[in-house]
Amino acid sequence: MLIPIHPADGASPAVWAMIELQGKLERNGENKDTVGFDVGTLTTSSTGTLHLTIGYHQCEGKIQTLKKPLAVLSKTDGADPATGEPTQEYKVVGVVREKYLFKARPRALISKPK
Repeated sequence: MLIPIHPADGASPAVWAMIELQGKLERNGENKDTVGFDVGTLTTSSTGTLHLTIGYHQCEGKIQTLKKPLAVLSKTDGADPATGEPTQEYKVVGVVREKYLFKARPRALISKPK
């Protein structure tokens, strides 16, 4: 069975980046919904070093280019108009060409009381 893969809307797919963290990322509180959830602040220094601040912790990382790009796909189910048989189609939503790697333990940020 062949499953067609097409670019979404006939345009070139968006370029995405992947974030790789060591450990586990948990959300505190009652609402565990991840839609629209702000994880932290990602900044880049003039030397190209990445800084990810999550709460009172800061991770330092770097940008790595992937050897093989990854495709981000969206699956759609439908039916063949001629035969009525169910069909599947995948649309390319984005392409991941690089990852942001944070492999060191986070550093605790200590703020001064106001």
